[in-house]
Amino acid sequence: MSKLAKAFAPESVAILGASDNPHKAGGRPIAFMKRYGFAGRIYPVNPARSQIQGLRSYDALAALPEVPELVIVAVGGAAGLALVEECATAGVDVVIVVASGFAESGSEGGILQQRMVAACRRAGTRLVGPNCQGISNFANGAIANFATIFHEEPGRDGPLAIIGQSGAATQSVYTLAHARGIHARYVHATGNEADVTAVELLSEIVEDEAIRAAILYLESITQPELLARAAARASERRIPVIAIKGGRSASGQRAASSHTGAMATEDRIVDAFFARHDIIRAVDPYEAVSVAALCVGARMPRGRNLVAMSSSGASCVMAADTADELGLPLLTLDGDAASRLADVLPGFSSAANPVDLTGAMLTDRALFPGALDALARANSLHLLMFALPVGGAGYDVDGYAKSLAAFAATNDVTVAVAAHQASVRECFDRHGLVTYEREREALQALDVVADYALRRRRNQHAPQAGGAGDIPLPPPPSTSPGATTLDEAQSLELLRGAGLQTVRFARCNTPDEAVAAWREIGGAVVLKGCSPDILHKSEHGLVALDLSSESQVREQAERLAATVRELGAQYSGVLVASMLRGGRELALGARVDPVFGPVVLVGDGGIYLEALQDFRLLVPPFNEREVADALARLRIAPILAGVRGDAPADIEAFCRMAVHLGNAILRWRESVASIDINPVKVFTAGQGAVAVDAVIELAQPRR
Repeated sequence: MSKLAKAFAPESVAILGASDNPHKAGGRPIAFMKRYGFAGRIYPVNPARSQIQGLRSYDALAALPEVPELVIVAVGGAAGLALVEECATAGVDVVIVVASGFAESGSEGGILQQRMVAACRRAGTRLVGPNCQGISNFANGAIANFATIFHEEPGRDGPLAIIGQSGAATQSVYTLAHARGIHARYVHATGNEADVTAVELLSEIVEDEAIRAAILYLESITQPELLARAAARASERRIPVIAIKGGRSASGQRAASSHTGAMATEDRIVDAFFARHDIIRAVDPYEAVSVAALCVGARMPRGRNLVAMSSSGASCVMAADTADELGLPLLTLDGDAASRLADVLPGFSSAANPVDLTGAMLTDRALFPGALDALARANSLHLLMFALPVGGAGYDVDGYAKSLAAFAATNDVTVAVAAHQASVRECFDRHGLVTYEREREALQALDVVADYALRRRRNQHAPQAGGAGDIPLPPPPSTSPGATTLDEAQSLELLRGAGLQTVRFARCNTPDEAVAAWREIGGAVVLKGCSPDILHKSEHGLVALDLSSESQVREQAERLAATVRELGAQYSGVLVASMLRGGRELALGARVDPVFGPVVLVGDGGIYLEALQDFRLLVPPFNEREVADALARLRIAPILAGVRGDAPADIEAFCRMAVHLGNAILRWRESVASIDINPVKVFTAGQGAVAVDAVIELAQPRR
């Protein structure tokens, strides 16, 4: 057992700054441990009292009969630092500092926090906090936490783990889950994370076989590799990890920074990272708990095919609208399922999906179980949403719940129930079904969990870096000292060596060489002035298009060389390239994020890329199918598929290029900072894709 794991099941706990008041930070953990049956030894420490909450109080840590495994420090500032240093010297395994007055309060508090961390690291003591609510284990009553909500909503052991950097956020999740009857074994809040992080705690709890879902609240991600490993272990153990990542917007990132001192990260990279590592993203605690309800209360979906069923035709219509919006396919009912359903339904109803049971449910007790029996015969049914918007006198709600629970138990279908009335939901809850107040919420939860299950299966077969299909990658070329970018010719040459198809080109140092290259290439050409100092050539008149004669090529080669020199930039020749016509312009890009490492961009290309931002990010390694899935989520996806008689674009060729780029940035991550390939000309299916323009920015030496 690691030292950190001991905090979940300590044999002895001391509270420094203990209070006789069970509503103070130094008193609540004592009250909670007594209330929730903690079997270990509790040592209150307060020199002003001989007894606290019925327990003997000690003058100091040194006066205790043993060195406790876990210590809670409820004293802030310099006095709190001194107590932590004493704990570290004594050999305490884990210290939880619930007091504030440290890095969150300014530079002086930051210095105290640094000294606290240094003392703990010298001694090998793990530090949770400071400025945190603490950690809790309701399986054994080890509640080293002062959360108010445990007074208001008594805890019970359950299959959920709640971990967050914010105490208020973890309490919000706890409250919402408690209201749904979902109980949490672990409730941990890490505060300033001077040492122990929420991600480390996740790494510990995913080893607990009783946990069926974990909800994380994160404002910063400082340990992406550890998070990736924890998520991989969770996926292996079939524990969905649901993350609420604060700071989705620029304003949110600023607020998160002021809250925790965390560095903000571009939100799209967070999305890509979570997708790569099977982490479900939720926008707030409510959505997180909504998804967790299905994760702990229903089976994982085998697919995304949906049947919606209701006693209300209006609910059926709205369910169809929502399913279409979410991209959940409504299963076409045919064969035995359709014929049996037609036999069961009233003559004026249609055996179509969504299934309208009509008001006949009031009088026909056999209708609902008969419809379920018909659906049990449907091939490829994965998801079922049953909506009962009204269930008063005359409705056999308990009978419906029994029938649906039996259906869920005997069929490999993920079931959610939507009912506006609390009394109706409570009836279905009693039979072990997952309920929602609104149809839309139920369908959104089904969509998220089905997408997670599908992504998890795909990621299990995702390629690894350096795996099959890789080609030998050339190293970045040597450059002059202090160079920060490669010119376009160098960039294209390097990418071509990495397996990306590029436009046919040649670098030329003189007009005569340019003319020779034009003859060699054949047809019309483009000339560009090359310089590692100039990234946007068109803005400086350094691009000449559609040149088809010797005189044009010679004249433009001379002009481009003169323009580069007039700009005071380093001249590295002219690039002569084929003039490509037609095709759709897409973009590829890659960069090494300082937190998450290599990421790859795929999206709409051309001069409006930055303005329209129709792109997706992927974390390599990935395969061609994953690139195609990303492209399918772009606004331009219908255009790529072909509209109004246009042939579809050669997406397969573009996807191959993206995979090669992902492998390349993984290999070059120490020497290349970013790669910009815009545009990539994508021709009609079977005609390929070609990188037309590229700029590679080099990584600067670390100091």
